[in-house]
Amino acid sequence: MRRCVLALLLASCSSRELSVADAGPDVAPPDVAQPADVAPLPLAVDFTVVNCLPPDPNLPSCSGTAPFTVQFEPIVTATISQYRWNFGDGTPDDPNATPLHTFSAPKSFDVTLFGFDWAGSRVQKTRPSFITVLPNPLGQPCQDDQQCESDLFCLCSGANPCTTGPLGGMCTSLCQKNSCPAGDVCANLATAASNSDRPEPWQTQVCLPPCLSDADCTSGLRCRTLPGWPNAAAWVHGCFADVPADLGGPCLSATGVRRNDLCVTGLCADLGALGLCSHDCTSASCPVGSDCAVFGDGRALCLVPCSSSFPCNQDPLLTCVAPGRSLLGYQLKTAPSGEAAGAYCAPKLCVNDADCNAAGLCRKDSGGGHCVARSQ
Repeated sequence: MRRCVLALLLASCSSRELSVADAGPDVAPPDVAQPADVAPLPLAVDFTVVNCLPPDPNLPSCSGTAPFTVQFEPIVTATISQYRWNFGDGTPDDPNATPLHTFSAPKSFDVTLFGFDWAGSRVQKTRPSFITVLPNPLGQPCQDDQQCESDLFCLCSGANPCTTGPLGGMCTSLCQKNSCPAGDVCANLATAASNSDRPEPWQTQVCLPPCLSDADCTSGLRCRTLPGWPNAAAWVHGCFADVPADLGGPCLSATGVRRNDLCVTGLCADLGALGLCSHDCTSASCPVGSDCAVFGDGRALCLVPCSSSFPCNQDPLLTCVAPGRSLLGYQLKTAPSGEAAGAYCAPKLCVNDADCNAAGLCRKDSGGGHCVARSQ
């Protein structure tokens, strides 16, 4: 009996050992490499863009106005080691993994990504019309005419640049038959010609986007009060560059020359160290917000009343001064237009040269002294 029980126990133990041994080859440790006969993943490439709304996987595309800059990003298998991008716009292929590319002309472009592994094998992915560049509307920046909508042109373009005004170029149109498309304003920027051989390209009548504040304008432009067209007495509010300067602004060039084309009114008056944008009101009316002042030397010029928004402190030889009789003093031609108008931006009163700082001299006459620029 004992021999039978022992035999049964030995048989049971032997059976368990065989079971464990058989399971070993089927359960590989976590760090054991895959068998050599497992094939690597096939080469595959795709791509998307970083700075555009997520494309529809069924109809992938990305659009923006010209010039349109896009950051590409590849989607590839780990075996891809080299890249080549073809953007479909005639520019050279780009070997960078995540290229930043600018599309200049309004059009749809096919984009292709080529991927290569270390062995030189190649795979590619083409997305037809993946990038769509749209033309720019009125008031938007541009580099050439083709970047603007069909009825617009690029003012101050690369082919016809401006030395003042919108230096980067902006899409606009000329006022046709004294008007612009509904909703736009027509500004008369045909100010007096500059000291160069030709007027600036912006010195004409152009259509501009209307505005109430700078927030209504694109970057680089601000909401300006400009002469209207065809009635110069009717001023309009439109988006334009900082140049030409507003009435009362400085108009001295970088080379120290007073330039009429730097003023929206077309006149850089010989007042102050930096010149003063004004308007001859001998026989014409002054723009809204200014009054006609008759100086002792016979000039009749439009001056801007001093206020918190126009402190008249950017020119060291000008200050807010009330009407007074002297050679450079002034009297108002008509009653002030503003309820609180009492002082205007005019030459600073002085007793001696020290009152005019280093920027000017004290010019005296029987009626008193006023600061003038040293070049006078």
